[in-house]
Amino acid sequence: MQTLLPTLAINSLRAARSGLDTQRAADLFLPTGTPRATVAFLHGWSDRSPSNYLAWIQHLTDSGVAVVFPRYQTSLRASRKQMLESAESSLREGLAELSDDCGPLILAGYSFGAGICVVAAAESEAWEIPAPAAIYGVFPYFVRGRNPDPLVLLPSITVDLVVGDRDQVVGSRGAKEIARSIAPHPSTLEILRSTRSMSFGHFSVLQTSRIARRVFWRPLDEIVDRLAPV
Repeated sequence: MQTLLPTLAINSLRAARSGLDTQRAADLFLPTGTPRATVAFLHGWSDRSPSNYLAWIQHLTDSGVAVVFPRYQTSLRASRKQMLESAESSLREGLAELSDDCGPLILAGYSFGAGICVVAAAESEAWEIPAPAAIYGVFPYFVRGRNPDPLVLLPSITVDLVVGDRDQVVGSRGAKEIARSIAPHPSTLEILRSTRSMSFGHFSVLQTSRIARRVFWRPLDEIVDRLAPV
């Protein structure tokens, strides 16, 4: 089934796992022509549809990027284990719908989704997905993987994390836990400082103002441009 949202083509995928056959596994947003890169965007807790991210997704597809939006939270009562399992299956199924020439894979996530990105990168072989070239996590929440051992990332994977100085939901704890969990793998951490023009609380990432686009969207654009120059 294909539905048009402005210029975005969304392919609704059916989850293969028992009990999820009436739920979408992932949404695909495809640019015109061959994608130069692919971004798998992992939503925040309770954001079970891409509606809050459509402007950002539109921006990415306009720049030639394919976006996979896994719907990993099937219920607000889903446990962390269930969400990880759903993320694994929905991400794998969504990426499988793309051709092999869709450029480097970037895992981008917000809050709980950012934590999943790190686990997915460390366990990409077990998840049966391509190893990503980069991780971009905004206001990340730390998510533990299959076991308590440190997460090991390929040396080629870059990790960029962003936190807000007025984030009262996760603060900087998640980013610091992620950095510790992947050590000695390097990561960068940017702390956004609030001004009179914009306060960087946990939900500021959902804004589409000029400032929000500059501080949240531009870093991901720069990662895409670095990995897949126009």
